[in-house]
Amino acid sequence: MLDTAYLVELTDELEASVQGQDVDSILQFCEQHDTFIRSIQPSNDAGVNQAIKEFAQVHQRALELVENLHTVMQNELFKSTKTRQGVIQYKGVKHAK
Repeated sequence: MLDTAYLVELTDELEASVQGQDVDSILQFCEQHDTFIRSIQPSNDAGVNQAIKEFAQVHQRALELVENLHTVMQNELFKSTKTRQGVIQYKGVKHAK
């Protein structure tokens, strides 16, 4: 049986991290509670299903935040790599005689 109070507590904790856009906290949360998150199953009780739905929505927003940050970091890495490659091309000009 799913512990609804614990699920609501986790939902509030994750919501606070999402609102604060604290990606490290989100990643740590998911790592710590991975087993519990994967064990969540739908129930016959409408109240429990509503709590699960709210948690799923918050979890989805957290995943989107992490994915967006990952995309931004990849773009910045690509830009710095391209800039570095551009600088390497002109290295010979600096030492030309």
